[in-house]
Amino acid sequence: MKYNCFVFIATVFIAFSASGQKEKQPLDYVDNFIGVRDLNSSCVLGPQLPQGSISPSPQTAPGSIKYDMDCYVMGQPIRGFGQLHVSGTGWGKYGMFLLSPQIGLATGETEHDSPKENETATPYQYAVTLSKYGIKTAVTPATHSAIYQFTFPASDSAHLLLDISHNITDIATSMKNKTPAFIDGKVSFSNKENTELKGYGNYIGGFSNGAYKVYFCMRLSKSPAKAGTWLNDRVADGKAKSQSAGSGERLGAYVQYSTKENEVLYVKIGVSLKSIEQATAWLDEEITGWDYDQVKQTAVNSWTKELSKIKVDGGTETEKQIFYTACYHASIMPRDRTNDFVGYESKVPMWDDHLAVWDTWRTLYPLKVLTNPAMVSGTINSFIARYKKYNRVKDAFVAGNEKFQDQGGNNTDNIIADAFVKNVKGVDWKEAYKVMKGQADQERLGINFDKPDSAKLYKELGWLPAGKMSCSVSLEYAYNDFCAAQMAKTLGTSEDYKKYKERSEKWITQWNPDAESDGFKGFINPKELNGNFIAIDNKKNWGSWKNFFYEGNSWTYSYFVPHQFEKLVQLSESKAGFAKKLQHGFEKNLIDYGNEPAFLAVHAFHYADRSDLASYYVRKLMKERFTTQGYSENEDSGAMGSWYIFSAMGFFPNAGQDIYYLTGSSFPAVTLTLGNGKKLNIKAKNASETNVYVQSCKINGKEWSKPWFNHHQIENGGTIEFVMGDKPVQ
Repeated sequence: MKYNCFVFIATVFIAFSASGQKEKQPLDYVDNFIGVRDLNSSCVLGPQLPQGSISPSPQTAPGSIKYDMDCYVMGQPIRGFGQLHVSGTGWGKYGMFLLSPQIGLATGETEHDSPKENETATPYQYAVTLSKYGIKTAVTPATHSAIYQFTFPASDSAHLLLDISHNITDIATSMKNKTPAFIDGKVSFSNKENTELKGYGNYIGGFSNGAYKVYFCMRLSKSPAKAGTWLNDRVADGKAKSQSAGSGERLGAYVQYSTKENEVLYVKIGVSLKSIEQATAWLDEEITGWDYDQVKQTAVNSWTKELSKIKVDGGTETEKQIFYTACYHASIMPRDRTNDFVGYESKVPMWDDHLAVWDTWRTLYPLKVLTNPAMVSGTINSFIARYKKYNRVKDAFVAGNEKFQDQGGNNTDNIIADAFVKNVKGVDWKEAYKVMKGQADQERLGINFDKPDSAKLYKELGWLPAGKMSCSVSLEYAYNDFCAAQMAKTLGTSEDYKKYKERSEKWITQWNPDAESDGFKGFINPKELNGNFIAIDNKKNWGSWKNFFYEGNSWTYSYFVPHQFEKLVQLSESKAGFAKKLQHGFEKNLIDYGNEPAFLAVHAFHYADRSDLASYYVRKLMKERFTTQGYSENEDSGAMGSWYIFSAMGFFPNAGQDIYYLTGSSFPAVTLTLGNGKKLNIKAKNASETNVYVQSCKINGKEWSKPWFNHHQIENGGTIEFVMGDKPVQ
């Protein structure tokens, strides 16, 4: 008992600073408005659990803003609170089952917009006052369900509106289609007290192909004085059921109360993409009563556990704020929807809302290999299940639908390979290799869907002739083949290994040594089928789904050769010439670090013996591209946040391989708790804003002079010790 008392007293002492204030924990540093203040980042404001399925969040009038993918715009009035959202994406989704607390009843899409005040947002709760009505709203999430706390003023006309038809694709300025996104739906009061509502909506639009249904079960803590349903502009008092008759109609329900001043109404809602029965089961399981604070505390505990996997010491308050918010954004998507889709066995892991792995394979999944390997193995097992069902595993998988068009290569391969070489447990690797082999032999089709003969060209030539995204897709296929070759060497055949390896090296056929830009020669350029290069502006960003390069230019993609950086250096006149050209690319903003294809480019300096420049530009990019406003472009489902996390810790993955590049930590101390419970301790003596260069390094107590190390050196914990300085080591 004496020991236990000592531990308790010590814990209390440690938790408080010398000033008597409670020491801030990782969760306290998260600022949900980072990535929301800056609309380009497209981050969702509302709370959710780590990888949770539901994500209740406020939605606003879109205003005149172009980037309203999640339908929340700072300064705009609040329209209501939707239950499902995606975060950080370049294109939106979901937004349905809008709840709008009101005084009086207004069913029109824009008629219940309210100015807001006293708005707060954390990972575990969102709260606001709707000043039009004087209604206080707070919401906290479970995994598939959420509970709302509405505090009403005194009124005989207190209402809660449920809008089934509302969804982001129908209202977002940037996404609005001519064809309505609401196909049909149904809503009904399912008990005589009118305290339970059930139903579904059928929707189309947003990122990924195909229609999808979302189901719900909603319960009220108090029987209403009046209840009814509404269809289009017709309110039906007392009507217990309503169903839309056709696409484009509007559908919902309402309840009315006579409230006293500050009377509280609780509403809880479970959501499923499988069935009403499953939505009901989630709600019964996750929120059994009406204890709002208990649900909130559970959410606090979940985030405390998740965010405490990486603890940093030192640094400024702003740096910690950006760091832990990045950790939060890196734990939102994809979403665990195991047992929430028709057509899969209940115990088969299903990970949804990949928007898309083109973004997340490079940094998010390598981070989770370290901190949450169960999420990685679960994702790969869901790939296996999807492959068995569809005979393919596409780049984007949203609301249970495969998106036909990839943004680049078959990059689910890279996630599988990364986990394989890092010995992630819980995967049948023979089954995973079937996915890899299937992609390598049956996919690699290119993006020129209007040219059927192009489907076989990559597999025959090792590159795609000039056309839509031909250069960027060829480069990504080359790396996919490298990843497939790694697994084939162990799990496949020697023929497979040879075929994939040889194909992975043919990217070089698109290297044009005579292509010039700003006095520098040698770039990836498009080629005609006859072998002639096409002259292009190597600085031009070609945009999305356009010719030659996807969301980038030749400067950016000419450094995307993750498996053959040494070869890339050899193509230059010298290592010094290689470094000079790469440095020019960063100084002139020719390499777009707002997008994922550039993520590894800065680490190409290591292969030219200029690790000092890698450290310099990593720190420069961290400072310039990550602020308390947001990110340089879309946060991309945790991809940008994960880049920042690795860079701040001082090492960075070459995803799909077992190597990490060393650049030096920006924090004096970092403790990373691995998925197996072991700890990786990182120290950076003299770390500061100006001391960005690694003077020396030790790994597990041994002097280390290489610019990279291997995963096995840290897979069971260990130490990395940097000494930092303000000048490069000569």
